[in-house]
Amino acid sequence: MALMQRFAWAVLLGVAATIARGAESPDFDKARASAEAASGTISKVQRWLHEVALKKIEPDAGLYHPDGHFNYQDAWADCYPFLAWSAWLTDLDAFNGPVRGALHAEIDRCAEGFFADPQNAFGGSEYAKDGLVAIVEITGKDEWFDRLVAVEEEIWRNPTIDSPYGRIPSTNIEVNGEQIQVLARLYAMTGEKRYLDWAERLANYYLLEGDFVPQRLRDHGSEIIGGLGLLVGVESEHNPEQAQVYLPRIRRMLDAILQRGTNEDGVMYDELGKPGGLSDGWGYNYVAFLCYDMAAGEPVYAPGVERTLRSLAKPLYKDYPWEVNAIDGYADSVEGGLYLLNRLPVPEGVAWADREVSKNIVYASQQDHLWGTSKLESNGVRTAIIHALMHTRGLIARPWRQDLKLGAVETEDGLAIVMQADRDWSGKLVFDIPRHREFMGFQRDWPRMNTIPEWFTVEPDEQYRVQDLTAGTTARWTGRQLHEGLPVQLVGGEEKRLLIQQ
Repeated sequence: MALMQRFAWAVLLGVAATIARGAESPDFDKARASAEAASGTISKVQRWLHEVALKKIEPDAGLYHPDGHFNYQDAWADCYPFLAWSAWLTDLDAFNGPVRGALHAEIDRCAEGFFADPQNAFGGSEYAKDGLVAIVEITGKDEWFDRLVAVEEEIWRNPTIDSPYGRIPSTNIEVNGEQIQVLARLYAMTGEKRYLDWAERLANYYLLEGDFVPQRLRDHGSEIIGGLGLLVGVESEHNPEQAQVYLPRIRRMLDAILQRGTNEDGVMYDELGKPGGLSDGWGYNYVAFLCYDMAAGEPVYAPGVERTLRSLAKPLYKDYPWEVNAIDGYADSVEGGLYLLNRLPVPEGVAWADREVSKNIVYASQQDHLWGTSKLESNGVRTAIIHALMHTRGLIARPWRQDLKLGAVETEDGLAIVMQADRDWSGKLVFDIPRHREFMGFQRDWPRMNTIPEWFTVEPDEQYRVQDLTAGTTARWTGRQLHEGLPVQLVGGEEKRLLIQQ
């Protein structure tokens, strides 16, 4: 994370005053508050994994059947990836065992060339973008990446729709928006030009045919907004001339959305030009606005996005029924907000996210309430994980145990960490790395959907000073070693305080 972004979070979380007193006295009270916000969620995710989700894997075939049916557009696009996220976060044995085995079972079940059939393009595109991409973002070039490549190669094997820019696999705006998001990633990860060519065919199909503006600003129509935003970011790194073609056209699209598709706070409606219900995809769409600013090199839209995040303090947005009070509406709205708060740490927005997650997604007051495994409930698990990792700053304690507590807060030049357990615990504290570069091949950390945002990251080849303020020791570790895991031992009932500085 860039120094200025890290400092912004330090101010937000109340650390700035302690910095003036020296790096030895960070605000551990804020880290404790973060531990309270994160740890209960992580423990509930672990319980959901073992008590609910893993039981939906067939004991014979190994397939994951979250709702009793096998399909790509729901079960494998919106349920399986968050089974994988929950295991990656709380139980690596499950991740590398039955969860990975479910991928093998899916591959075995799928007929060769299945996704080359235009009738299956929708399911394949959903599986690629919502399912496999979400896992690849945390694993890099593992088996899920291989599967992503295979699915995409089939989708594009013989596209049947003629366009002035070459054949494309669909005229469905949802499919094409998803495809641009996937192809931009695959090009950055592989350098294979055909992926960029395919993405440009789709972008040209929309942007070069007049003043394109999507009419639907929620799911099943708005994916094209985030897709074009991510693509122009990648183009600005790899094909600047094409980026200059797209930028003014994308700006006209984004301006039209602001003018005709938002309320007085900048929160988007479900449809362009139709004031009424508010879109739970508002945050997803604004991701493209922040991509535009980065690609253009000027803060055109960020100030307005900050204003929208501040507006979340209004009573209107407390328990707002984004989707007839379904958990999916809360989960989508908060997830999009968290993507923005990762870049623009507005206090009112963070407080809104904390409240909505606690009450409407994690059900913090109902300790025994676990999610189901349907598409809607799985999306709740997804957002709960993203929110918890905001409060650990991306740190993961392995192995996780139900009595563990972990929270972290950033200072101007480091990270203050609090850990505690009811009983003695021995394990590792795993630090995040710049996955956007190390896994995804992006030169810059482009705002994007279907990922776990980076919060505090360590550079693999840099040195870090690790102070154990509880034990009174200091050591030097490389970022690579911290990513592999810092050994930690906890004495039951005693708090451990760590300070990490570069």
